[in-house]
Amino acid sequence: MIKHHNFFKVHLPKKEYKGESENELTEIFMEEAYLMSGGEWTKDYVPISPKTDKFEISLYPSILYAANELNYSENEKFNSVNNFIDNAFVDFLEKFSPLYKCTSFIEYHLHYYKGEKTEFYKHIKYQILSIIKKRKTSEKKNFDYDNLELILTDWFEKKMKIQDNKSNVFNAENIVINKKSKIKNQSLGKEKGQKESIWNKTNVIIALVVGIVTIFGIIWEILN
Repeated sequence: MIKHHNFFKVHLPKKEYKGESENELTEIFMEEAYLMSGGEWTKDYVPISPKTDKFEISLYPSILYAANELNYSENEKFNSVNNFIDNAFVDFLEKFSPLYKCTSFIEYHLHYYKGEKTEFYKHIKYQILSIIKKRKTSEKKNFDYDNLELILTDWFEKKMKIQDNKSNVFNAENIVINKKSKIKNQSLGKEKGQKESIWNKTNVIIALVVGIVTIFGIIWEILN
């Protein structure tokens, strides 16, 4: 299976369609009809990879099939899949009524994202909001993209504010910890110095004792 970005929870076809089998197109049509209708259109069809979570974004097998048929490079496949997933994400957002509830869908995918949260936030700001703005300017669809843009912008700013507050708290705690560590290190340094001083004195005493014992031994041998 070709790689795709992992910002969102994506339902993948069980296999990559390469146009090498006679029945592949039939399988693709049946599987996509199943995914698009939630099984309503193809009630007798047993999918190869059933989708159980309605909030997952479906990566349709035809996307992979087309990329292979058009001999896309791996980079072209990657971009094609990413672009499809991002647009499908926006499609999902548009389905919510009232529209502000679409943030629950974003939170759902944020929950499953395994990377740094700030990277997810950036993806929403620079990728998803960019698609919304393009759809707004194209005017191909009668939809309230201004409101959707505002909702996502508010969501992003709220998340970044929380993130900044967490960072400030962490930095404040880190300063306190560093101060304590410095004091502790100074204390440890004194203890270490004291131990070294004691160890050096001990070595001197041992050396003197050994020296004296050696001298007595030599004198004893001379006298005898």
